[in-house]
Amino acid sequence: MRNIYISFVEEAVLNPDYRGYIGGRIEVEHPGDHFPSDEIRFLTKRVREFGNFREAWDMKKVSPTELQMIETEIARRFVLK
Repeated sequence: MRNIYISFVEEAVLNPDYRGYIGGRIEVEHPGDHFPSDEIRFLTKRVREFGNFREAWDMKKVSPTELQMIETEIARRFVLK
């Protein structure tokens, strides 16, 4: 069942060493929450690819399986290593 709401929130990246990067969080709101109770962090220079990913998932209700897939993809593709 798709009942977990996610929303992407971009944050300013002020460190000049990371000019051109995009960073922020995905807020995760579980059923019964009155506000987001979890978040998934991201920081990447793959701006266009991340934009496509965000467009596909932003402001959607997802299943627990989809949420796990999103967490895995963020960690694999959109977290600075």
